[in-house]
Amino acid sequence: MEAGMRKLVNVFGMMVIAVLFGTAFITSEAAGQNRRDIRRANQLVTEGNQLYNQRNYTAAVEKYAEAIVLVPRNAGAHFWKGMSHEKLEQPEMALAEFDKALTFGYERPLDIYRVRWRIHFARKDYAAALSDVNNGSALDADNFEFVIARADLNFVQKRYNDAIPAYLAALKKQPTNGGIHLNLAWSYYYTGNTNEQYNNAKQALTRGLQNPADAHLLIADAAYKLRRYSEATESYKQALVANPDNYEIYRRLADLLRIQNRYDEAISISRQALTRLSSTGQASRELQGQIFTDLSWYYSLNEQHTEASEAAKAGTSFLPNEYMAYTNLCRAYNDLNRPEMAIRECNNALRLRPGDGETHFYLGYSNSLLGRAAEAERNYRLAVAGLEQFTRENLTYSDGFYLLGNAYFANGQIDKAIAAYRKSLDLSPGFPRAVYNLGFVLVQKKDKAGALEQHRILAELDPKRADQLKKEIDKL
Repeated sequence: MEAGMRKLVNVFGMMVIAVLFGTAFITSEAAGQNRRDIRRANQLVTEGNQLYNQRNYTAAVEKYAEAIVLVPRNAGAHFWKGMSHEKLEQPEMALAEFDKALTFGYERPLDIYRVRWRIHFARKDYAAALSDVNNGSALDADNFEFVIARADLNFVQKRYNDAIPAYLAALKKQPTNGGIHLNLAWSYYYTGNTNEQYNNAKQALTRGLQNPADAHLLIADAAYKLRRYSEATESYKQALVANPDNYEIYRRLADLLRIQNRYDEAISISRQALTRLSSTGQASRELQGQIFTDLSWYYSLNEQHTEASEAAKAGTSFLPNEYMAYTNLCRAYNDLNRPEMAIRECNNALRLRPGDGETHFYLGYSNSLLGRAAEAERNYRLAVAGLEQFTRENLTYSDGFYLLGNAYFANGQIDKAIAAYRKSLDLSPGFPRAVYNLGFVLVQKKDKAGALEQHRILAELDPKRADQLKKEIDKL
């Protein structure tokens, strides 16, 4: 989730109207100059202000420049010339004029700090921006703009633990500001506080946002981590409504549906992504390859093995140098009882990703189907090593632990297989294959009570598999 979808709080824009009294811009230090020059400079500043208020910033710059030639230490002329450069998106020139205005004693330095910190911010000179924010706060401690600026400056520098108290301080001044709640939710996301991430994302939606997609994503992510899968699913769907062209949302939603064993819906969402993104011209070969690779896995879980093989073949066509589609094609061929073809695809996958545990497991199964016991044993041993590493690196991926359980069982490590299946079911309750395999392994352990408990669960999830498990239990 970094994740491209984040926006900082939109600090209120500062509308500045130039004062039309040029004499106010002449500092006492200029009094020693020719009075006629001073009067003419004041008139030029007044004319510049009129042009500024008419948004004719280029002409205004010329008037202020003429005034500065006559009275070089005219702080007001430097300030308004800086403001005009800022409007013309000439930040370097604006900064130079603001520096001179301060040097020559501009009587409203707060106005300079309010504009200049933004220029520094846009240039990513965060130290200079923070200096202006601090100087401005010293002059006006209750100024909301500086309070929120300090929070945003910490946020963009990834100092989230510092950003949080700053945003909380801003929230005291504007408790109904949805943007502040949203940035708090992001800050809590990055610091791992899932409950506060959820609460603030909810508040952001309640308070109102111009684009609610980020809030829905943060709610979905938090609900997923809290294992409130139904709520997470609905939030991802809302995020898609707000941002229908973001593939990552489709992918997360499809995987969440997989966790809930809603394979038909996972397939539908993936196909929806393919259709939508193809119609908008966003479906690159890489993206199409990713979608077909995911589809092959969902088809396989849904026991649509022919469709799984076709989707995996499409995946290898779009992504010939990525291993995963070959691995899924190997699995599909095993399920279609074509072990020779499966071996070919598993070897293609291992050529691209040597040592992959899942691929070695499928290759072991292919060899066992062909009666090659020694080769199968070797592959299962490598599968255990690879999947142990995978699950260490992916602690919340339920299918990884399911596959590890399979590898342990094939390798004769019964107790470890039981633990892996239980972990898989902890992450994805009601995964029929894991329930069946756990029950089957418990039968091997002669734990009839444990096996019967899995049968009871399976009877509600998958009656056909439940009947198969009951036959194994009855052998005890």
